[in-house]
Amino acid sequence: MEAKTKARLAMGAFLTVCMVPSVGMLAVPEQSAAANQQLSPPPALVNEDGSFNREVLQDTADYIADHFAFRQELITADAVLNAKVFQVSAEEDVVLGRDGWLFYAETVDGHLRTAPLSDRRLWAGAHTLALVREYVQNQGAELLFTAAPNKATIYPEYLPYVGTPLSSSSDLDRLVPLLEAEAVPYADLRESLQGQSVFLYYRQDSHWNTLGAALAQQTLLQTLGKHFKPFWLSHAQVVTDSHLGDLYEMVYPTGTELDWDAVYDREFAFTHIRQPRGPDDQRIETENPSKTGSLLMFRDSFGNALYPFMAEEFSQALFSRSMPWQLNLLEQTGADTVVIELVERNLAYLTAYAPMLPAPKRLLTGSPPQGQGGAQCAVSDSYPLEGFVRLEGWISDADTNSPIYVQLGTALYEASPAGSGWDKGIPFTLYVPQSISRENMSVLCLQQGVLCALPLGNL
Repeated sequence: MEAKTKARLAMGAFLTVCMVPSVGMLAVPEQSAAANQQLSPPPALVNEDGSFNREVLQDTADYIADHFAFRQELITADAVLNAKVFQVSAEEDVVLGRDGWLFYAETVDGHLRTAPLSDRRLWAGAHTLALVREYVQNQGAELLFTAAPNKATIYPEYLPYVGTPLSSSSDLDRLVPLLEAEAVPYADLRESLQGQSVFLYYRQDSHWNTLGAALAQQTLLQTLGKHFKPFWLSHAQVVTDSHLGDLYEMVYPTGTELDWDAVYDREFAFTHIRQPRGPDDQRIETENPSKTGSLLMFRDSFGNALYPFMAEEFSQALFSRSMPWQLNLLEQTGADTVVIELVERNLAYLTAYAPMLPAPKRLLTGSPPQGQGGAQCAVSDSYPLEGFVRLEGWISDADTNSPIYVQLGTALYEASPAGSGWDKGIPFTLYVPQSISRENMSVLCLQQGVLCALPLGNL
């Protein structure tokens, strides 16, 4: 065979292989996103407002890059090669640990203490929870806050060598005394989960397993002073390979390796009022007539395994994944217990998402002097609360432990020291009655220990 013919055949084979992923899009069924992947939507020639989409070519490229045939298989093959040969993760959000363990990359900073929250943000988080506690207690219920520990917090020995942690305290360690100072009831799950003889987190998932959830339930209910029969003390467990880890699926989209989990032979007695689509449903309602008490629990993905254990011990329970927390659900349900669970890596959410609750009224005596800097405040359409107007704003300067107040005429309200835009200043958010006039508005805060009024305008 002549050299030219061989070259043409080789070139033809090469082009054929290159065309398979693109041409395959016409014949191979589209694959769904794996784990936490967000796939690009189909491109559109016009925007929603009818204008021409100038980014249509880029959108088309992004769509093809996310949807070409055999994409997941090729990603998995590349990930296996990187892991086996180079001992590195092909997914930037996942860290390959020791003995097959996987970790969220963002939790490494928490382990090393290299990106701590500011003192102001941690105080604001604790004080925001104190405002939630005040509201909950005024409704005749009790509050309990807990942080689900990062996997790296419980099992740092399975991290790869990423450096030596700084001698400073973690954000959670710094938050705990602030919660105590604010009288916010808190259950520290780290004390329960650390040092156990069995693994309480999945090797290839970011969450605790069934055993970890059972032990977390025991800690929470003991803190609440509730009488119950704990699952944790039961020895009847069957270990099965049944769980596909979220971190594993992020790295190996078509992989089939499963994590072990435990199954109790003791069945749950609670029932769902309406069958959820899955454990990560935004709203799950349960009932167990043999139990007493009612629960409103705000939770994140760690609640997927935890909620059945909590539902088992309450007559009525509502589990909500709303963020920000919709505290008006407390009035709707009449719950006598409110539990808030938030994973350690997302403690910043305490100051990024102000809870949806009416701002408490406060009493002001005298006329505060004008302070340094300024403030902004405006009506926001985000996260509406029936009968109330949401006000969002920022101030340029305040003491680390300063509350923020908004005066509307003769009425004074305390804002949640939380909100978006920490790069703009110190944020605050509050819900005030729709009927109240928003003229003659002023913002007050502590500066060097003195309550001052800040002029509204540009910061």
